[in-house]
Amino acid sequence: MFQIGSIVMHPSAGVCNIEDIREEKLTEKKRTYYIMHPVSDNGNTTIYVPVDTDKVHIRKLMGKDEIINIIKHSTAEKIEWIDNTNLRKAAYSEILHSDNTSRIIALITVLHTKKERALEAGKKFSAFDEKILHDAEKKIHQEFSHALSMQEEEIPRFIITQLSAEPV
Repeated sequence: MFQIGSIVMHPSAGVCNIEDIREEKLTEKKRTYYIMHPVSDNGNTTIYVPVDTDKVHIRKLMGKDEIINIIKHSTAEKIEWIDNTNLRKAAYSEILHSDNTSRIIALITVLHTKKERALEAGKKFSAFDEKILHDAEKKIHQEFSHALSMQEEEIPRFIITQLSAEPV
């Protein structure tokens, strides 16, 4: 169980601060909830997550060593470009909404590669693919920057540096 003041990762809201833990009657029965706010929206959004739920997986932020291992492991993930737009949307959305950080990093790599090739060929990169790329980067950059005490803008360079570093 998390404590008041814990910084956690919410699957859709990103990095959140648990402001309170209290009983609420939001449905027909009274339950204990984590009351949290995404750190990126200045407390404008309040999220209620039942303490005893299996439906919403919140977790503690990763540490530096775990982040570095996940970045390095992402190169072993095999994510292929899917030509069929509907199949690509379904597959890439599933990866984005998973809690598999190494697959999300691999997805970012695939999307960046495809975007660069499209632009070099004078073609457009689809709006959906751009949105998936943006959302994936936001999710990764937000957690990594918070966990590593870095600015979000510094995270891409950090990831590239880790990917190009020699194994220890």
